[in-house]
Amino acid sequence: MYTDVEEDSIKVIDADKNPVAIDLSKNQLFLKPSFDVDVLVTLFKYRPSSEGFPRQLTTDFNGNIYFGYRLDRFRVHYVKTPLGQNKHIRHKAISLGVFGGLGSTSITPWTTNQGTTDEYNGFILTRGVALMFGVNNLTVGFGTGWDYLTDRDQDIWIYQNKAWYGMTLSLNLN
Repeated sequence: MYTDVEEDSIKVIDADKNPVAIDLSKNQLFLKPSFDVDVLVTLFKYRPSSEGFPRQLTTDFNGNIYFGYRLDRFRVHYVKTPLGQNKHIRHKAISLGVFGGLGSTSITPWTTNQGTTDEYNGFILTRGVALMFGVNNLTVGFGTGWDYLTDRDQDIWIYQNKAWYGMTLSLNLN
């Protein structure tokens, strides 16, 4: 489709070259479905109680790539003013998809059920699903994921491949 923008009208021309005029005196609603690629971070992770260790809220580093389906909604509202007509665009979006990436997590005697005396930040691989909502340029959401510790304590880490729930923040790449 092509658009031809003039002073008082917009013509949308489809592939068959049939113009469709859009009346600027009325509000308009446009929907745009698309494939979504984002850089995603989990602001915090809520980990349920595991092996006698109380539930946890963590903010360790993580970075992910997100792939999903996105539906953007643009509402164009025209307001008459003494100097002419102003255009206001409200943008909202919803996206559902999967993510994967890497991060760090705290490894302590408590998170290994006393299996180690060391305390360090372990390297993890993360995967999960997220439902995200966008308003203008901000996209936040909720995710569920599973972490995989990659070092020697992976067999004793109490959160190995166990679900966590968190709040996500993303930057759209496409």
